[in-house]
Amino acid sequence: MNRLVCVALLFSASIALGQPAALPSFECDRSPLLVQGVDIWSPEGIDRRRDVLVVDGYIKKVAASGRIKAPKGARVIKADGQVMLPGFVDAHVHFVFPGPMGDRKPDPVADALAFGRQMLASGVTRARVHLDTMEHAKLLLELSKDECAPMPRLQISGPGFIPGTGNNPNAAVWDVIGVEDAIAKVKREHEAGFQWIAIHEAHKVPEDARAAMVSTARQLGLRILGSGWTQPEVESSLKLMPDTLDYLDVSPTPEYPEELLMAIRAQKQITWVARIGVHERFRAYQENPKLIDDPQNYEFYDAATAEVLRQAVHKAVADRQSDHSKRMDGAYPTMARKFQQALKSGVPLAMGTDVGSPGQFHRNAIWWEIDAWVKHGATIERAIESATRGGARVMGDNSPGQLTRGAIADFAICPSDILTASTRSAMKCGGFRGGIRISN
Repeated sequence: MNRLVCVALLFSASIALGQPAALPSFECDRSPLLVQGVDIWSPEGIDRRRDVLVVDGYIKKVAASGRIKAPKGARVIKADGQVMLPGFVDAHVHFVFPGPMGDRKPDPVADALAFGRQMLASGVTRARVHLDTMEHAKLLLELSKDECAPMPRLQISGPGFIPGTGNNPNAAVWDVIGVEDAIAKVKREHEAGFQWIAIHEAHKVPEDARAAMVSTARQLGLRILGSGWTQPEVESSLKLMPDTLDYLDVSPTPEYPEELLMAIRAQKQITWVARIGVHERFRAYQENPKLIDDPQNYEFYDAATAEVLRQAVHKAVADRQSDHSKRMDGAYPTMARKFQQALKSGVPLAMGTDVGSPGQFHRNAIWWEIDAWVKHGATIERAIESATRGGARVMGDNSPGQLTRGAIADFAICPSDILTASTRSAMKCGGFRGGIRISN
């Protein structure tokens, strides 16, 4: 069975069951926040021992430590020996469990909030959701709008357009059967409030339908995610003039030809979401299955759910004959070289972790990605910049990635040695959305 069809069926099955409950209401302390004595990271360097005042979700003042008086009723955090990073943007996520959950009855709201908490606890304050059903995606969008909800701020691409996947309106993927069908489906995603459409295997979509999808999306202000899963997909995606090119080529081909890199670079609107951490994490689990048992992977799940998931991931990783394992094993030897080519390509880069894919827990996925970037040649500064300012470019919003006066107060507070440690995937950071720590 085609790889994309398999993935589509997995995601559809993971999120199509059960009826969403009424949205809960959330409460949080939105009083002013004063962070004292923290080191502030930026790509230009580190400002040592600063105080940061947050009011109404925005950074109101930054000054030398001891220079800002705490407003009456303010929350105060003493952050000596810690570093403040801009909130991370994960540009490619799935709000599903990273393994089959068997007979467990889904709870769409509780499950989404658990994934959201794991991401916030890792420092991710914004994300873009890929491959989701209409109803589940609308649920995620509504949850994320609540400033007190334990969820990153979300943008949605909804059901992906993948040839040969059928036309179930309730699935996470849609085929396109003609011009009128293409236009109607793009409009449906726009009417739902989504910001993106995602197109895979564009070369298999009839040319007139493909053109209709692109023109309709542009007329409605939707942005376009193009797949770069293989080099032929890159070539066909470039015809879409996409806003992002997602994935690195997973074929056995050892590297990108220079002419293809030049074609990507020539499209100035593109940000390349060049994910590699998912490959490193899956390989690490294959080599040391005990890593799967890390308690952080199961934070915010009840004990029964955690155990079902733990066993499912162990089984998936151990099965080297499964289609997914064969794909990961086949791709792994070429990923480092292709990532290094992307890194040197001159194309703006952003991070996407592919959380929710097999074995890719939401907790600390962004740090696995950062570690993988550094392992394969990026500086820690380049990696964090791609996870923040690169992500802001994807989201079409300059506010992520900035920790200056007037910026939205989305940030993470981490141990200061997170910038120099050999690995960071097990380190704990506190994620703040609008100055509110709501991961717990």
